[in-house]
Amino acid sequence: MIDILVDYIILFASEIWSLIIQTAPYLLLGMLFSGLIYIFVDNKLILKHIGSKNISSIFKSTILGIPIPLCSCGVIPVAATLRDSGASKGSTVSFLVSTPQTGIDSIFLTYGMLGPIFALFRPLAAFISGLFSGLVVNNFDDESHHHSNNSNQEVKNDKPIIERFKLGLKYGFITLPADIVTPLITGLAISAVIAIFVPPNFIAQYFSFNTYFMFILMLVVSIPIYVCATASIPIAVALLGKGVSAGAVFVFLMVGPATNASSIAVIKSILGKKTMYLYLFLIAFTAIIFGIILDYFLVIELPLSMTHIHIHDEMNFISIFLTIVFILILLNAYLHKVGKNTQPDKKKVSKTKHYKEKLSIMVSGITCSHCKESIENGLDSFNEIKSTTINQQTGQVIILGENLKKNLIENKIKNLGFTIN
Repeated sequence: MIDILVDYIILFASEIWSLIIQTAPYLLLGMLFSGLIYIFVDNKLILKHIGSKNISSIFKSTILGIPIPLCSCGVIPVAATLRDSGASKGSTVSFLVSTPQTGIDSIFLTYGMLGPIFALFRPLAAFISGLFSGLVVNNFDDESHHHSNNSNQEVKNDKPIIERFKLGLKYGFITLPADIVTPLITGLAISAVIAIFVPPNFIAQYFSFNTYFMFILMLVVSIPIYVCATASIPIAVALLGKGVSAGAVFVFLMVGPATNASSIAVIKSILGKKTMYLYLFLIAFTAIIFGIILDYFLVIELPLSMTHIHIHDEMNFISIFLTIVFILILLNAYLHKVGKNTQPDKKKVSKTKHYKEKLSIMVSGITCSHCKESIENGLDSFNEIKSTTINQQTGQVIILGENLKKNLIENKIKNLGFTIN
């Protein structure tokens, strides 16, 4: 019994190692480009181009959303800010649909693990689905709320180029990995479990009697779960290897990153029930259409990672070096994430005695650094607030200042798309 368990552990570790070797170079390249995007594409630029109520805004929101590495939860605060600044429901929905489906990091990884057709198809599907969804919402859902232009986003471009470059590297190789390390490892683990325990062609033999049934099954599985665009790729590779059609896998790749239970609830709060239902229907509809196109009109060649030829035999110094660097970045990201959430800021602690009041608010929906940054930027509009500390793991927001108005602060956080516990 112990020998069998040890064998499975070794096999599991071998599958994880194989997946990491495949993902390392593409994710490292994606992290670098994500850092560059972070330098040159700030929130004020986004608001300038998509914070209006016209067709051009829908087009721009879709285009700008594709390369930005935001998950389905991280995109919510940005979308709430867009909406609050005067963006139409259509342009807000376009951004919500196109952004979480892809990111520059996931595009590179998709190319490496799923091949060029998937790598081209993902951003194309994100663009068409985002554009289509925005146009439909603008035409079938009336505007029922007035939104004022009160954005408080800071511009990174005021800093010298060296400082901006440092900020970009920090974001690309520390902040972004800290956001995706947990779901990425989870995705790799799920992929390894599927590869080990699901027999070859098992799904194709017992569940592929109807292509549309597989599409519906993928929709049912994908809508409520939380999986980012990057973490969904190893799972997609495993599903393809077990006989799931390329179209059904693409449904998972579209819908999984674009939706989850918590983000759906927040969308209902920000945009209303009717828009929420339209949002879900349009994502599901466009995903199935693209799935049908993949299955019936394109021939997908399985990438090397799925042909049962392990890369262990082809490793060279460069691949080993990149893999080690990637593992160290993930380890540092995890330690950075845990340390930042458990260790108080010494500067802020030292200043606590200078402030008369302290508020502690428990907030749901803080899933990444973008969520934290959104709350911090939103609360900067209150002159009474002198310090804000946010624990991402627990959702605790500690505010220091004088003459603090709890109701106004909580309403501000709610308007950003979060829930007060």
